[in-house]
Amino acid sequence: MTRFNLPEIEFVSSDVEEYEQLGVARFEQLMPGVQLNEADPRYKILQATAFIASLLANNIDYTGKQSRLAYADDNYLDHIGNDKGVPRLEATPALTTLRFEVVNPDTFVILEGTTVAYSGISFETVGDISVAPGLTHIDITARCTENGTIGNGIAPGLINDLQTPIPWVQSVRNLTVSNGGTDVEEDEAYAERIHLSPEGYSTAGPELAYIYHAKTAHQGIIDVKAVSPAPSVVKIVPLMEGGMLPSTEVLAAVLEKCSPRDVRPLTDFVTTAAPVPVEYDLTLVYYLPESFRAAESYHQGEVLTAIADYKLWQRSKLGRGVDPGELYARVQEKGGRRVLVEPNEYVPIADDQVAHERNIRVTFGGFIDD
Repeated sequence: MTRFNLPEIEFVSSDVEEYEQLGVARFEQLMPGVQLNEADPRYKILQATAFIASLLANNIDYTGKQSRLAYADDNYLDHIGNDKGVPRLEATPALTTLRFEVVNPDTFVILEGTTVAYSGISFETVGDISVAPGLTHIDITARCTENGTIGNGIAPGLINDLQTPIPWVQSVRNLTVSNGGTDVEEDEAYAERIHLSPEGYSTAGPELAYIYHAKTAHQGIIDVKAVSPAPSVVKIVPLMEGGMLPSTEVLAAVLEKCSPRDVRPLTDFVTTAAPVPVEYDLTLVYYLPESFRAAESYHQGEVLTAIADYKLWQRSKLGRGVDPGELYARVQEKGGRRVLVEPNEYVPIADDQVAHERNIRVTFGGFIDD
């Protein structure tokens, strides 16, 4: 499967029958009067040779395709990115804000790397922070000690186990839900950034240039829109994996990538903002064929999976209008019959908005004749 809607290509055929026919034809050409049949041992040797040739051809074809951005994956894609000056984004740790409650008569320092944990997941403070007398608390940014998503989603107040007691610190807890941790950038997102990279060679005046620079800020960004609400003002709106809204840390990282003077045009004033959620409600009624009754639980599960996939699809792109027809098609594809989705009207949304489901009410109407 190619990327960027390009047509499939084949560097060399790996059809074993083609090689077999070529081998037989060449053998009979070199041996006039000989007609090989499948029982002939010489025919079997040619079949084995054709199989080996097919394997070699398949490897050659694979090698050729891995030199193309439309096909490359894993380390091959890393090499293409390196040639373009676009390295793969590494895994990053989750971040949170810790509040230290203090009672101190003198100035003291909370050292960088002070560790606070929750259920085996540790966070360490960033930077040495001096605490002046008279304060009741101080807020410090902390990052997870493990890269990746393991540190995401810890609710406020749960990160509160100070690993090494500090004089004058009474307690500590996280104020914000930990977020921002990401795994190593996946192939599809990486290939898309490489594809956009020529846009970044000039300053970020064109829309695609801003999108390229914004996507380099965080590998959790799956979509970006650059809009101009006023002359010389550019608002960059990123959307995170799963249709989640970006945190303040992600918005700050995007702004840092897109606002330097050697990136943006001199006259552009760059801002960042989270997408505006547009909530929607849908009612779905569907039936299943009578022949599905014996495996009802399986087919019900397939329909529920289709509904979940629709929700994710709907909220995974900025400006994607609410499309009940997509839900209808997905449920039908999984075997649903007499599918009814209401309201059955397409609702357009703005480029800086994202559709979020509020309530999708699902009713199974029963079985009908095939």
